[in-house]
Amino acid sequence: MAAYFILTHTITDLEVYRDEYVPQVLPFIAKYNGEIVVASFDDAEPLQGNPETGAVVLRFPSEEAVRGFVNDPEYQPAKALRIAVTTNANAVLAPEFQMPEG
Repeated sequence: MAAYFILTHTITDLEVYRDEYVPQVLPFIAKYNGEIVVASFDDAEPLQGNPETGAVVLRFPSEEAVRGFVNDPEYQPAKALRIAVTTNANAVLAPEFQMPEG
């Protein structure tokens, strides 16, 4: 069953994020057969509460693939770069919704 990596954050250095982090992360998304569903640097529209305006949603084939992506030892330098140029980051792993039978 598919699973999603959902990240919200505020990007504090858009140039580094766009020009350095994004090219580094793309091979890892591909390595775990991920798909970019949403990638909003700073224009996600808050509809309730006070969420960050940067939002990323990645779809992976399984929860294990999400964990593999997040915890891949080779990804850690890129992840550290992302953390360094963002604030207020929140990330969750969410399983794909399955409609209950009946």
